[in-house]
Amino acid sequence: MEKRKTKISKATMARYPIYLKALRKMQHQGKEMFLSSELYEATGIQDTTIRRDFTYLADNEALGRRGKGYDVKKLIDSFNRVLGLELDEPIIIIGVGNLGQAILKYNRWHYTVGRIVCGFDKDKNKEGELFGVKMYSIEDLETKFPENCKIAILAISSDVQETVDRLMDLGVKGIVDFTHEHFSVRPGVEVQTVDVVAAIQELVIKMNSNDEIE
Repeated sequence: MEKRKTKISKATMARYPIYLKALRKMQHQGKEMFLSSELYEATGIQDTTIRRDFTYLADNEALGRRGKGYDVKKLIDSFNRVLGLELDEPIIIIGVGNLGQAILKYNRWHYTVGRIVCGFDKDKNKEGELFGVKMYSIEDLETKFPENCKIAILAISSDVQETVDRLMDLGVKGIVDFTHEHFSVRPGVEVQTVDVVAAIQELVIKMNSNDEIE
């Protein structure tokens, strides 16, 4: 009898990237098997929730053994399939000022999603290599653009829309936005905005809500 497919809730899907990051760290540390209690220690998510979330994976029965725990590599492969991720996803960064350089340091984590393969900046003095990543002039975007790259990080403060248009012409489908400027994208292109101020405001609201409960 064919196994009935169960729709995965948004809450569960939101936890999957958290599990994936923790598992990639375990893999980098050489760990092959783990218990749900160990993943709880790494993520802060209750092990009962972890085990329930795992049951939604299509190959759940093959992911672990009773008394042995779960297989790190199999779980990583399963999450990659569900989330549509590839570990070696090529990413570029536009703008390597103070913020861009801080972002580049994350590229040294072996268990992150994808890797920054090159960067572009309007300052030609930054051409060369930074944190082991090739740097080019923004003028050379079209000629130095890496093959199969679909994701770009924007950390610039000028010519934002023009740069976005150039990226879309090159096939970019996902943009991580640190610009704090409004720009438009074509259908099929996703934007993830990172706004520290908004994050702090949301944090304060949550803190005030907790105070009212107490």
